[in-house]
Order: sequence, then structure tokens, then C-alpha cells
Amino acid sequence: MSFTSLLSTVVLVSFLVTIIMAIGSYAAYKLRENRRPQVLPVTSETESPYFERITLDELSATGTE
Repeated sequence: MSFTSLLSTVVLVSFLVTIIMAIGSYAAYKLRENRRPQVLPVTSETESPYFERITLDELSATGTE
């Protein structure tokens, strides 16, 4: 076996292993995404699950302007 054919075989095998690992990692990513808990929908249009709305009237009432 010549050096050129050995080198081309190594490159080909490396390429195929890289493609197989990419497919496997994408499949693992998709499985992990499907396992993630789903976010509950917001019950009202005005409610936010993360923030509490503060109005200017509420700020004036507390005296912190």
C-alpha cells in the first residue's frame, strides 16, 4: 500500500466518522430539546410571567420618583 492510498484512506475514514458524529450529536440535541419542560402559556394578555407592571400612579403613591 503506497503512502498516497494510505493517506487518502485515513482522510476518507476521518470524514465519514465526522459525519456520523455530527448526525449523532444532532439526534442527541433533538432528544434533549424534547425532554425539556414546556413553558406554560400566559393566562392573560396583560400578565407577564417574569415582570410585574408598575405604573406611574403607583410610584407617585409611594413617593419614589
